[in-house]
Amino acid sequence: MAALLTAACNSFEPFTFVQMSDTQIGFIDNSAAYTHSDSLFRAAVEAVNALAPACVVITGDLVDNPESALQDSVYRACLAGIEAPAYAVPGNHDYLGFTREKQAAYIARRGYDRFSFQEKGCAFIGMDSNCIKDGVEDVEAEQLVWLEGELASAQNCRYTFVFLHCPVIRETLDEKEDYFNFSREKRRQYLDLFKKYGVDIVFAGHTHQEYDTTVEGIRFVTAGPVANALGHGTPGFNVIKVKADGVEVTYTPTPGVDPTHCRF
Repeated sequence: MAALLTAACNSFEPFTFVQMSDTQIGFIDNSAAYTHSDSLFRAAVEAVNALAPACVVITGDLVDNPESALQDSVYRACLAGIEAPAYAVPGNHDYLGFTREKQAAYIARRGYDRFSFQEKGCAFIGMDSNCIKDGVEDVEAEQLVWLEGELASAQNCRYTFVFLHCPVIRETLDEKEDYFNFSREKRRQYLDLFKKYGVDIVFAGHTHQEYDTTVEGIRFVTAGPVANALGHGTPGFNVIKVKADGVEVTYTPTPGVDPTHCRF
């Protein structure tokens, strides 16, 4: 695990961080050695480094196939180019079906499957949505105890940000349940938890399209992909400017990338 939150956050000061999602090396990519995925990720990394963010959080689907050593090596090489501290949570393609054995393999490969740290008076909490989406109740219950403890420890922080792969909500609380969101029962459960502890923004990915909505005072931001996009999505990343009077989230297409060549 990354370092846990202390009971009191440090003094707040304005800063910028970046959310990337769905680097997904190998997704819709038949190029030799995944040079297409590689070029998209590297272009995004170059643009992000120019911003000098305080940190970068990647919200899952790091690779398309967790058993591919080549995809893993491309991901690691690109990740190493990020100059800011970088954190990640797993996506569904990082497991391809949640089991405790796959969870252990992911942790062995990446070092952790959830994180909690503070930056400039704000709380950053990353969780694994796979056990929730795949209905692995005992693992979800364990994570829920951990999550509530971290949220409680963040009460003195200026802002609290939560990160996961699958969106709890894309656009509305009563939207149809499908592959790209939580069940209605689960979205109600987690929305109430986030409200209880004053979470400000929940960041997700998974959809390969961008969404931004506020439900009952909680903002839900879904980033488009670093890799190939779906529907209206565009390869890019979120730039988040954290200020005393609010948080500004700007979806930023990767410079030099023609979205018509990366949208399916």
